[in-house]
Amino acid sequence: MNIMQQAAELNPWIQEKTNEITSHCAWHGDLTGIEAEALLRLKPSFTYLLRQGEKADHFYLSYVEGERFNHLPFTLDYPSQQWFYRNGFPHFAKNLTTFIPEIMHKEESECLSLEQFAKTR
Repeated sequence: MNIMQQAAELNPWIQEKTNEITSHCAWHGDLTGIEAEALLRLKPSFTYLLRQGEKADHFYLSYVEGERFNHLPFTLDYPSQQWFYRNGFPHFAKNLTTFIPEIMHKEESECLSLEQFAKTR
């Protein structure tokens, strides 16, 4: 059992957020940035996937924009019990549905989820 799973057992909010991200259709688990870019290559702009970060409660939103790949780190903010991302100023959201378009600076309809296809370790 990993640290995130242990923490989730002790805290229902962590369990809720863990379930939210790991059940998201764009969740690809433990990928490197290079692996994420390979999956996103030749996809339309603003196609994205979610992946695990270096620590249990850290994650990445990886997406393609033209020919450029972006890897935006985000985490859980325990005091506010929200998702957290900093880009000049802090961004908070209670759920990924509103959070993803906000940190990509796009409308929800412009954000294209790269569906999970069995890439976990």
